[in-house]
Amino acid sequence: MKSVISRIIYGTLFAIPLMLLTYAFAQASPPIDSEPQGELIQGKDCKSCHPAFYETWENGLHGQAWSDPAFQKSWQDLGEPVECLVCHVTGYDPTNNTWESDGITCERCHNPVPDNHPQEPMPVARSSDLCGECHTETNFQWQASVHRQHDLGCETCHDPHGSQLLAEDDSILCASCHKARSSNFSHTSHSQEGLACADCHMADLQDQGVQAHGEKDHSFFVSLDACNRCHAYQMHDPVAVHEVEPTDEPLDPMISAEVSSVLASPQPVNPLGFALLAGLVGLAAGVVLAPWIERFQNRLDLRDKED
Repeated sequence: MKSVISRIIYGTLFAIPLMLLTYAFAQASPPIDSEPQGELIQGKDCKSCHPAFYETWENGLHGQAWSDPAFQKSWQDLGEPVECLVCHVTGYDPTNNTWESDGITCERCHNPVPDNHPQEPMPVARSSDLCGECHTETNFQWQASVHRQHDLGCETCHDPHGSQLLAEDDSILCASCHKARSSNFSHTSHSQEGLACADCHMADLQDQGVQAHGEKDHSFFVSLDACNRCHAYQMHDPVAVHEVEPTDEPLDPMISAEVSSVLASPQPVNPLGFALLAGLVGLAAGVVLAPWIERFQNRLDLRDKED
């Protein structure tokens, strides 16, 4: 019994200082650069803590919103209208035609910057309204979609930092919610012809005079034009030619959808959890080392008596 109590005591002596030390390190924050806010807008400070996000942003459409050669050519061909600058730069001031930074920088969406960041996280609007401030055509189409009715926002499919899809293949991204329909589609003649979901559900709008702001229809409706691209010759065939009988039952394109959410930023971690884990490690170490510590202490006591 005495041995058990002794081990618990030694384990506690190991655990308490280890817990306090771990808690202190977990709460400690990296030093905040005292450079002006203008450097933060450029992404210098953001890159030091968020290199992956920064690389995605730098190589994505948001980071290249101003420098992209296609935009520059289109902008110059249109006579360099100042209206374009509202969305292609950050901090545009129409009174003197100046701006703070080229492209869509971190502060454009994470604003205002907290004075005590990173202790306080950067704010960001979680709704698709923030994206809709610039992507007006796409946002208008999305408002009429079934995706919006099921609370699926832009960030459900798009990386907010680079604006690219969360999956390299758009059909794989669709299948993450539409599992049953995706499985059934793989056995259809459309799939065998090499068609993907977006070929019918996201019509190409470039032929309709829409500029680069919204090249794909985000209402996800299958239009008659989409069918006519391949089946125009069948539109006036007699009904007997078609194998499938028509039905009056409405189709639900979201029948297999599952509501999902994607967080653009990680959730804060409670340092108390690290401290408790360190305490358990210290307690275990103390219990295991207790016999050796007692033997060492007994040897010291024996030497003192001999002296």
